[in-house]
Amino acid sequence: MQAEGDKWFYLCNYDVQIEDSSHECVKKLWSGDWSIDYITLCKELITSGLETDALKHILKGYKGNEEVLDKVLQIAISAFLTFCDRNWNAHPKELFLEEYFEMAWPEGVDVVVKLQRDSEPLYVNILYPELLYFSTQIFAVLYSVEQNMVNLWWCLRSKVTHQRALEDTSATLFTELEFIIAKLCNMSQTLDNSRLKVLLYTEIAQAYLIYGRIQKVEEYLLKARELAGLKLELTGILGKRTKFQQEALPQLALTSELDSSMERTSAEQTHGNSELPPEIELQDDVRLNKIQFNEQISQAELPSLEQTLCLLTVQYIQKSQPKDDLMTEELQPYIEAVLLQKRGPWSTRVASLLIRCKVEATHKRTVERAMLQCETIVNDKTGVSPTSRLSYLWASGLPPAWTWRQQLADLYLSLGLVKAALEEYQRVQLWEDVIVCYTMLQLRHKAAEVIQQQLDVKPTVKLYCLLGDATDDVSYYEKAWEFSNFKSSRAQRHWGNFLFDHKKYEECIPHYEKSVEINSIQETVWLRLGYAALSAENWDLSARAYRMYTYLQPNTFEAWNNLAKVYVQQGDKPRAHRALMEALRFNYDNWKLWENVILVSMDTGNFEDVMRGCHRLLELQRKYEDVEVLRLLVRAIVQDSLDADGNNAARLRKRALELFGRITSIHQNNPEIWQLYSDLSPTYLLKAQRLQKAYRGFTQSGNWPNNPETCKKVLELVQLLLEYSLKARKDAEDKEHLQANQQLSSARLTGQAVIRAAEKQDWAETKDLLEELKVQFNEITEYMKSVL
Repeated sequence: MQAEGDKWFYLCNYDVQIEDSSHECVKKLWSGDWSIDYITLCKELITSGLETDALKHILKGYKGNEEVLDKVLQIAISAFLTFCDRNWNAHPKELFLEEYFEMAWPEGVDVVVKLQRDSEPLYVNILYPELLYFSTQIFAVLYSVEQNMVNLWWCLRSKVTHQRALEDTSATLFTELEFIIAKLCNMSQTLDNSRLKVLLYTEIAQAYLIYGRIQKVEEYLLKARELAGLKLELTGILGKRTKFQQEALPQLALTSELDSSMERTSAEQTHGNSELPPEIELQDDVRLNKIQFNEQISQAELPSLEQTLCLLTVQYIQKSQPKDDLMTEELQPYIEAVLLQKRGPWSTRVASLLIRCKVEATHKRTVERAMLQCETIVNDKTGVSPTSRLSYLWASGLPPAWTWRQQLADLYLSLGLVKAALEEYQRVQLWEDVIVCYTMLQLRHKAAEVIQQQLDVKPTVKLYCLLGDATDDVSYYEKAWEFSNFKSSRAQRHWGNFLFDHKKYEECIPHYEKSVEINSIQETVWLRLGYAALSAENWDLSARAYRMYTYLQPNTFEAWNNLAKVYVQQGDKPRAHRALMEALRFNYDNWKLWENVILVSMDTGNFEDVMRGCHRLLELQRKYEDVEVLRLLVRAIVQDSLDADGNNAARLRKRALELFGRITSIHQNNPEIWQLYSDLSPTYLLKAQRLQKAYRGFTQSGNWPNNPETCKKVLELVQLLLEYSLKARKDAEDKEHLQANQQLSSARLTGQAVIRAAEKQDWAETKDLLEELKVQFNEITEYMKSVL
């Protein structure tokens, strides 16, 4: 994109080498010295109060003056990078804002309030939020004055960073980000530099990842990998995982390949001076530090940008797949591919190590290594340069430094080191986790005391809510709501959660509704609201809540299943069927879900899905005996009913016969299933043979004549048996006479035995049937005499 001219260096992107000796600010930005140079201009911006209209008025006065607008951009970038450095550094240097800006911060500009979105406040651990507000406001206004891609790109980065600084996701910020992303994508069409495009798509994917928009993440991830010429494939290779393993077994491995026709800068060239955190080796008595493969894995030496794409793949898998052993196995090869690289971006390496810590925390043989690795990252005091620290920061999705300490505390807690975890949680003021620790130590009253002390120092909505959680006192939620000026989604959320946990579903609904009205992007609240409304039989509200949740988190099968249940209650079974089909995408092995699929598919005429469900239940449960469903399926096929798509059901007869063959091989003595199998059978001989097996199922106990209902069923069955056997003999060709004669003879003997047994009981309900059977029996006897 030629319109940007020489401004690309402002992106601080080390993978795209830009030489511009005429700009001193290039050297300054890339050196890590982010002090403010143009103090007079900076003071003019700050004294405006940083309101959007006031900033627009100032900057429009400089429209056309490229030199001044460049200075404004450099001031904003310097402030923004300083903010990121202080918050992504485990041991930040103290910064005095008055010295930095060479003036006092305006008294009327309360950044904690200004940066709130949808009532979601900043994390208390965020340092120097003034720098974030200052730079975010300037980026936004600067783009409105000079609409170029560099300004908009920094606007994207500042919005993403703003969201990471908030306690929960904001619907307002997400809308703003979607607008920026749409514009950036349009502008990128004219961008000649493919490496910049890859970087942009990676950062966009990271933005969507925060909000759990999996489909969007996948879309931009695939675009970026294709543009980068990076091919990643999982494969199985024989290898050993333990020290005492004798025989090599198939292990999951990742092969990577780079398109050789593309030009790219190596990681050594771009990040050769980056000091990467050390990787802790696994010191276990059984498990090897790394899998020993029998053959060399085909892995390319990945440049920095490709390493970050590999990391993005890990983060995508984490977000899109169920958290089970299979996902853990799939993640490992991608993580190892990043950690095997000798050089690369610091942020990418740290993010990969932290993800591995989280994965290894779930296994007893690796949890100790996870803890030691996390401690190494948190306590690292080697003083990585700011430039190295922030390179690829927005592409790697690395969370702020205080969250690393939170992860370390989580690891302490998983190892049973409750007091150590408590200290770390208190250090980063995670009061929810402090409550958990005190509860585990059976000192819940202590949690209330600690929170009360914090309230006495500085009351906040969050502290009032947590005090309510710690004491089970609803009045604190009311105080939180009042303290927020009736604007806090958190106060209503905690209030609703309290009532929900006490199974007061109708009472919690209004609180949840108020919470999502303030901030509509709260997935957990929508999910709970859906369940509460479902329990209260408020079908319309439940459907709306589950629809919103599945829009925000489409990969949760329980929500789709519950949405289907609501649609059934509303009488909208076609929509229920579609919802269940979505649920199956995310949990193919849940037998209860398959039962729901079968029932709803039967009601909606989706007969193919009925059979698919029966087959799946036979695989999962090794049984399926719902005769009523099978009867409806057979009736639809025999009567050639139309299915949901308007197709004739008779076309499914062959597949239905295969299904019944499988069912009867498992349920060999169920007479009703054999009867239905007979109804489907294409020839009279097969019908008769399967009715013979149905008869054995009815009569194997020997008690059938003692019950008039069972006796009646057997008489009706034998009537059909005799009828089909006779027709089979009459229609048989010469070569089939022997088999047909045997069947007819067997049927006649069965009829004779049934007549004798039924005559002894002399039930009034079976008298007419018995007489009809005798006539039929005599006809067959005469016929056999005539042909044999």
